[in-house]
Amino acid sequence: MGSTDTGDYFPEGYNKDTEPAYSEGMAGSQAGGRGSGPALPGMENLGADAVITGGIEVSSEIPAGMEFIPSSVPDQEVNFQISSTSGGMDYDIQVKPVCMTFEDFFAAFSPDSNPSFSVTPATGRMDRRSGGELTELVVHCDPKGQSGNLEGNLVVNLPDDNSKICIKVTVASF
Repeated sequence: MGSTDTGDYFPEGYNKDTEPAYSEGMAGSQAGGRGSGPALPGMENLGADAVITGGIEVSSEIPAGMEFIPSSVPDQEVNFQISSTSGGMDYDIQVKPVCMTFEDFFAAFSPDSNPSFSVTPATGRMDRRSGGELTELVVHCDPKGQSGNLEGNLVVNLPDDNSKICIKVTVASF
């Protein structure tokens, strides 16, 4: 096998007066006194008077046809107790962000869950994983006189990431 080193020579036809200098571009694209305009033409009007249409909006409703199917192994399990004759109870669940970016989420109980469960908020935006804040979901359980173990599967769909978070909720109603 021959040597892979290249010699220190100038290519044929090299003229040091017409080629870029060695130090050209070393300060980056922001240096060099090109003027005060933007680097991309057409981006001049992004100041305070710029008109922005749309923007980042969080959906307020769960999209039609979205399915809330729990995974076979839940990511988290929650257990609490409630009196069957009470008017219901709220239980706060802290959900750790799992995505690299901010993600819209849609939360609901699976169809096989006990009908005494509900969750708020049903829609929102989850923070990013690295250094992000926990998302608080409030599970409401109103057994309406039903006693025993009430079970539900809370599914948090993250459609942009094509993933979900599943929380098994078990309530001992007495």
